[in-house]
Parts: sequence; C-alpha cells; structure tokens
Amino acid sequence: MFSELPKRTFSMEEVKPGEKLYEVCIILNDVRGAISKAAKVLADANVNIKTGALFYIPSKPEIGTWTSFVDISKATLSLQDLKEKLQSLDAVVDVRFEEPRPVPYEVIHFPVLHGDSRAIIMGTNTFAALWEGFEGILSPSGLEAVLYKVGKNIGTYTATGLKDTYDLENKDLISAIVQVARALGWGIIEFHDINFKSFTGTIIMKESFEALARQKKPYKVCHWTRGYFAGCMSIVFENPVEAVEVKCLATGAEYCEFKIKEKI
Repeated sequence: MFSELPKRTFSMEEVKPGEKLYEVCIILNDVRGAISKAAKVLADANVNIKTGALFYIPSKPEIGTWTSFVDISKATLSLQDLKEKLQSLDAVVDVRFEEPRPVPYEVIHFPVLHGDSRAIIMGTNTFAALWEGFEGILSPSGLEAVLYKVGKNIGTYTATGLKDTYDLENKDLISAIVQVARALGWGIIEFHDINFKSFTGTIIMKESFEALARQKKPYKVCHWTRGYFAGCMSIVFENPVEAVEVKCLATGAEYCEFKIKEKI
C-alpha cells in the first residue's frame, strides 16, 4: 500500500500548538502484557502518546524500557499521580518523566547504541559540511582517495563482522549488506549480475546519502560508498575487488550505479 515508510530516529519530536510535551520512560520487567497495562494507564488519564520506542538494557536482559513522547495538555491526572499509578503496576520497576526544554530532544537515554556498539546520529547536512571542508583542504582528487580508502576499510570491517557473527556467505551475506544500508539510512541497494567466478557485478544504490549530501555537482561524488562496496565485496568474493561509480545521483542521474571488478 505504501511505497515508502520513512522512520524518524527517536531523538526529537515535533510540538504542535497547544501541546505540552513530556518524555516518559517506564522501566519494565520483560513479562507479557507489561506495555499494554502501562499504555492503558496513560490512555485512561487522557494522555496522548505521540512517539515511542522499546529498548533493552544490555547489562540487564530481563529489564526493558518503554520511552515515549507524550502530550499531557489534556491529562486528567497530575504527573505525580500518573507516576504513582504506573508504579503500582506489578510489571513496572520505575518511572521517569522529563520535560524536554528548551528544545524537544529525547534526553533520557544515553549513550546511543547500534547493536552493542556506541553510535552517533548525524544528518546529511553535517556530512555535506564535512565533505566540503575536507575537499577545500585536500582538493577533489585528494578527498576522493581518502574517502575511498576509508570506505573500503569500513566495508571490509562490516562484511567481516556480518560473516563471522551470523555465519553468512555468498548471497546471504549480500542480503545482510542490503539490510545494513537500509537500516542505517545509507540508501536502498540492489545487486545485479553478481558473478562469483569472475568477481564482477553491478550495484545500484537509490537515495544515496553521500550523493544527496553533495547534490548538483559536475562530477561523481560517492567515493566513500564505492570504497565501502569494494570492501564488502572483497569479503563476499573472498578475493580483492575494486568499485567504480558509473552513474551518480549528485550529477542528475536517477540513482547511483557501481561496477565491481577484480583488482588488478
């Protein structure tokens, strides 16, 4: 029904006129029905749940948190009464309310994790500023070499991690690489004509973050991405390969396209 289902990182919320925004973090035992009971308390008090997310605490797998932005402008209970009512539930360990002022950022959770690794969130505008700054120092050709090398190292690391952690190879490993790019917002990847004998293939990337960060350029810009693909596919093929960008969204193409070929 929907061709696109964008997700917004749980880091900031929009505040509509008349709303009174709070963030609530409910720490729960991992038991069936815990979230529905907590949600009923909020709904019965006329609290509007706007955005929510579930997290497990890595060091305490039996405990989880349900954190939500809520509008309490029409609530029939005070925050203290809400907290006490939630804490009276058997499944609830603790409750914390926080008013995100002066800006509606998510402020309760830290650090941000990707899997078990520490992560940071950066918008494409930030990448654009970084890339442009580096290019001013290194020149376009110098930046191209640096980004390709860095991307290749990261691609090698990522594919090796997927291969070893989940015991993947060949087409399954390729599928996991597609998942990673989509989950992290890098782009939508399609693999075509992958040949495990000649170590060649074509990769199409739609909505490339690197190209979108550096639009309307007279030259192709996805050097980090092509390096990343070269690193990933070297692990997939178990043979060194390189990647060449033949089409780029930044130059006006419909999507970015990369050719994989054996390293000479």
